[in-house]
Amino acid sequence: MNANIRRLGVFFLVAFAIIIVDLTYWQVFDAAGLQARADNPRLRYAAIHVRRGLIWDRNGTVLAGRSVDQYGVVHRTYLDPSLSQVIGYSSQQYGNSELEASYNDYLTGQKVGTSWQAEIDQLEHKPVVGNNVTLTIDDRLQKEIANIMPDQPSSAMVADPRTGEILGMVSKPSFDAGQIGNPSYWQALLNNPDEPLINRAVSGFYPPGSTFKVVTLSAALDSGVYSLDSQFDGQQATGPLTVQGHVYPATINNLGDCGGRVVSPPISLEEALVCSDNIVFAQVGLRLGSSRFIDYAQRFGLGSVPSFDIPVAESRIGPSGSSLDPVTLASSAFGQGGLHVTPLQMLLSVEAIADEGRIPRPVLVRSVTAPDGSVVQNEQTGTLGQPISSGAADLVKQAMTQVVGVGTGVLAQVPGVTMAGKTGTAETGDGKPPHAWFVCFAPINHPRVAVVVMVEHGGEGATVAAPLAKQIVQAALPLVPQ
Repeated sequence: MNANIRRLGVFFLVAFAIIIVDLTYWQVFDAAGLQARADNPRLRYAAIHVRRGLIWDRNGTVLAGRSVDQYGVVHRTYLDPSLSQVIGYSSQQYGNSELEASYNDYLTGQKVGTSWQAEIDQLEHKPVVGNNVTLTIDDRLQKEIANIMPDQPSSAMVADPRTGEILGMVSKPSFDAGQIGNPSYWQALLNNPDEPLINRAVSGFYPPGSTFKVVTLSAALDSGVYSLDSQFDGQQATGPLTVQGHVYPATINNLGDCGGRVVSPPISLEEALVCSDNIVFAQVGLRLGSSRFIDYAQRFGLGSVPSFDIPVAESRIGPSGSSLDPVTLASSAFGQGGLHVTPLQMLLSVEAIADEGRIPRPVLVRSVTAPDGSVVQNEQTGTLGQPISSGAADLVKQAMTQVVGVGTGVLAQVPGVTMAGKTGTAETGDGKPPHAWFVCFAPINHPRVAVVVMVEHGGEGATVAAPLAKQIVQAALPLVPQ
């Protein structure tokens, strides 16, 4: 009998020991893992009761707010649908996207900075209130851009090249993040062939067309291979040009309509940019050579993803890790070939010319503040790199000023403002009209506004994108202090 009792006692001791060890493991050592499990019902309960932080524009206008129903459930509200691809959405059904995803830890109060109030509130089981995020966006300008851009797949961005702050970012077609909870609305977005959920400004992937001549010209001048006065005469200027059996026809020299005038050889390299002569720039690319061309393209940011507050697609020169054959090199030099870029990439490239050869870090978030007003995170400004010298940038700026003054960009002229810009008409090879591009900055002496406009299958950059950029510059300059 005593032996049986002892065995039973040992059994219970071992059983209790296992239970204690098990509870200790789950509640102490793996508590975080248990809490983070997707099937943990407490996560959903906690999430719907978190007072998600507000998102403001640079002037304090609420862009994303919140409301609380009678059951204490918090609902996200969005005030400007044109920012839906920038701010994104926060949904119990579909998760978070864009800024709502990348700043989720701040917005839900998981990152609390130096304030202890959030920690105290959690200990007292009070509703969690997230941090507030202030953007660099000016919602007045944002709405203006949304009205200016056509109702077809397109995008536009405005930035301050001195700081890299993004002042406006529009992608069309857009959607209303406030309706994401509606299943039929969500399904309609997924079925839309124009893919409104994609932010074309940072994730659209296109051949840049002649806007990329800004990069090619920068490489030619910075490396000393050419000067703005380098001359091209006869067939060098007009074509046709044959490269390894591939013929570039004379029809792509654009000298017959250079801002409404006819230009005849000889022409300088500067005038080749002003008139957007593809024949000349094909030869510039060949003279630079594959390795040097790729080197400068990478200096400007192609082949890498720039640091940004929301996801960005990587712009590419061509097949990864390979040199360019002569035909691809010649075509890439005037913005075709294997090049595919985002509008953000071309904005950064033109900002480098505006800011003495420096590429500013693009900034979307100005600050993160706790509910009590204390600063959790300040604006993360800086420089991504300096691909060319300030001297070379000044020369490119000079040529780009002539593009708007007397060249292909004349329809972008703003009365009383001297602007530098470049048109782009990017062939897609699918039988559809080309993409229309325009990049610019103004005013020329002390640039405070840089703009990129891209209209998918919109036609000519000179006649479609340049006038849109003009309207955007006119809207932006009064809102940006000197």
